[in-house]
Amino acid sequence: MKRWVEHEGKIHEIDLKEGGIKAHPLCNGIKITLINGKPVLFRTASVEDGVLVETPDAHVVVKVYKAPPSVSRVERSHSVQHIKSPMPALVVAVERKVGDRVKKGDVVVVIEAMKMRTQLKAHIDGVVTHIYVEPGVSVSKGQLLAVVEAE
Repeated sequence: MKRWVEHEGKIHEIDLKEGGIKAHPLCNGIKITLINGKPVLFRTASVEDGVLVETPDAHVVVKVYKAPPSVSRVERSHSVQHIKSPMPALVVAVERKVGDRVKKGDVVVVIEAMKMRTQLKAHIDGVVTHIYVEPGVSVSKGQLLAVVEAE
């Protein structure tokens, strides 16, 4: 089961099934899960802008989506480029951030598969409106990595 979490303008894809993340309730709304074999205590609460996730180390407000946010809205536009991975690969660099202006031919994301790097470039002049990945993340063929919208 995949979910998308938005935090500080970045979208992170989480595969709950693949990662085997299961939360077990303890008491007073506190839950426990194992991440990389280590127990993590946390609690969540709904807030106006999303979900507050509290751990002993952090208090973070995130938004959780069942589908990549804004994809359905931007797919209707004719002046939008969806940058997708052409193959299963590892993201090695994200050259632009949300809000950056790009020109046709500018590199947005760099991926690597079988020791070969591929630069994924903007095909339109515009602004990067979404980045769905970060370096070190494995992506599948056809996975949405970034969105560029014409100004």
